[in-house]
Amino acid sequence: MRVKAFITLLSLLLFTACFKDDNFSYKSSYAGSGSVEELTRVPSQETRSVLLLYSAGFNSLNSYLAEDIEDLAKGFLPGREVRSDPVLLVYSRQPYTYVQTNGLEKPDYSTKTRSFLIRLYAGADGQPHRDTLRAWSKSKAACSAETMQDVLTYVRDQFPAKSYGMIFSSHASGWLPATYYDNPNTYEKTHTADAGVPISPYSLRRALPQEDYPAIEAFPAVKSIGQDQYTAESIEMELKDFADAIPMHLDYLLLDACLSGGVEVAYQLRGKADIVGFSQTEILADGFNYSTLGAHLLKQEPDPVSVCVDYFQHYDAQSGQDRSATISVVDTRKMDALAAVCRELFDAYREQLHTMSSSSVQRYFRFDRHFFYDLEDILLKAGITAEEQAALEAALDECIVYKAATPSFLSISLNTTSGFSMYLPSRGTNLLDHFYRSNMAWNDATQLIP
Repeated sequence: MRVKAFITLLSLLLFTACFKDDNFSYKSSYAGSGSVEELTRVPSQETRSVLLLYSAGFNSLNSYLAEDIEDLAKGFLPGREVRSDPVLLVYSRQPYTYVQTNGLEKPDYSTKTRSFLIRLYAGADGQPHRDTLRAWSKSKAACSAETMQDVLTYVRDQFPAKSYGMIFSSHASGWLPATYYDNPNTYEKTHTADAGVPISPYSLRRALPQEDYPAIEAFPAVKSIGQDQYTAESIEMELKDFADAIPMHLDYLLLDACLSGGVEVAYQLRGKADIVGFSQTEILADGFNYSTLGAHLLKQEPDPVSVCVDYFQHYDAQSGQDRSATISVVDTRKMDALAAVCRELFDAYREQLHTMSSSSVQRYFRFDRHFFYDLEDILLKAGITAEEQAALEAALDECIVYKAATPSFLSISLNTTSGFSMYLPSRGTNLLDHFYRSNMAWNDATQLIP
């Protein structure tokens, strides 16, 4: 069924007609005599919203992401008869050829493919229609900051709108350096000797031994921010590059990608996306409920919270290991109080944060990839007072719009969830400290790693 859905998607991408948004216009504004002409939008002329699904599926999730697009097309679709109609766009990159491996047909990751931007809409006949707007060359990885910025800039320029939202669907591993999660041992050995990586003053802060990162026979579907899985290499984005590649303001950004639900991710996206929805744990491969996305997001006031509620309710209704989900929705505009409270607590409990045992701290990871612990539980185990806990929870309540978790996620018991994961210094390395200090806006604001 998934292969059939993929073939249908490919044929529609390749054989639909090109279409350019009409009635596109700019106005010129002048700051005064001799000033440079600046092209600006005319907000009062735009009433529509634009939703982009950025589907980076040149990897092991390809069949699931293709099916997501099919499900999206089966749900509510906007028209395109008038200028005010909402716009639904899909950027997709998939492997198109397959090879026989051990008697099984698998995607051929040695053959690079083009990616496409399509517009989905309901035609006059009420049926789904798809127009291919633009194609990118085979050399352009979907999960490069350059490509993502190019796609988003094209969307912004060709579809001026009152509001924009994006769903990013692919692999992910939160704030970690690109390719680190796959093989921490190799990454540490390759990079720790680099100049500029200082040694931590804390006795437990050392490059971790080989046995701390056991080999994973069935590697989980997680990567930094996105992945193009070539035969000989993996192209991934780091969090900072991902945020910097967004060229316009997003009203919401939903990350249908594993381990994205960190305070580091939310804080890095401040000023880029007002509302961010993500998971602290991995996400089972089916991901969001794409058949109901359009009904929630393609209306006058998009409702990203309901998308996340749908996601949680779907998995919470399952049984056994399929009942596995965490989700939270964050208003990034309201994170200042949280950063201020955390900065004080990090300073007051610095020794504990850098030397504490992690055995009793709520974790969100599997396979001993110990880079994602619960923010509040870290501080509770560090010994904060009841008064300090009250201040912390007030700050969390200020910015977290919605959160939910099943009793467990696969092998992980979820006893407490604050809505954010966070790096725990006592379980880090000198190299990760250096990366965190150099790249995380959250660290700039809170000095978790001084």
